[in-house]
Amino acid sequence: MYGNLHQATKEDIEPGVVSRPGRSILSAVVSIWVILIAGAFTTLLAYHNLPGERSDHALVWPANDSIKLDTQRPNLLVFIHPQCPCSVATLNELTRIQSACGTLLNTHIVFYSPIGLQWEDTSKVRQALEIPHVKITNDIDGQLANMFGALTSGHSLLYSRDGRRVFSGGITPARGHEGENLGRNSIVQYVLNGEVSCEKTNVFGCPIIDSPNELAINSRGSEHVAE
Repeated sequence: MYGNLHQATKEDIEPGVVSRPGRSILSAVVSIWVILIAGAFTTLLAYHNLPGERSDHALVWPANDSIKLDTQRPNLLVFIHPQCPCSVATLNELTRIQSACGTLLNTHIVFYSPIGLQWEDTSKVRQALEIPHVKITNDIDGQLANMFGALTSGHSLLYSRDGRRVFSGGITPARGHEGENLGRNSIVQYVLNGEVSCEKTNVFGCPIIDSPNELAINSRGSEHVAE
């Protein structure tokens, strides 16, 4: 009897062979890992494609003392939160727009500037200063953003020479991503050919008035940090 028991014990687990309970546990761990990775990827993908809030009430150029309508060429306003990392892509796309349109377009980058905070020297502002043929405007306490209905960083508004809005939306294909997109193409086509191919697109970015440090997550999934 003892001899048979000893033989069974030797044959129970051979070198390099995982027992059935071990294989079951390993399979379960791998399955859970795959599910977690897939869930994280799905969440990140949904975040990248989640548009921000918008308001489209400024159908005509609102009278203001900060930015004057240029009656000789189209007018483009790009509203940016200076601490929104998603807006790096917007500024890169704007660079492409400016390369195509040059001085045919009167472009203003409007940076949100909360009262009491010095945000005039962030990386986004420095990046904007490198873009040719643009003007920089500090929007104290978001007054211009409210006036033009720009609620999300990256919201771009194109107005005709007579003050009619011809485009409202974002100029990136997703949050923090660059590439071919309707917004950029629509602006360039209108400036060069006078044709309106698309009047609205989604805006991908952080809230302008509310701090990105509190309300948004950047493209890598971590909280925004002040620059």
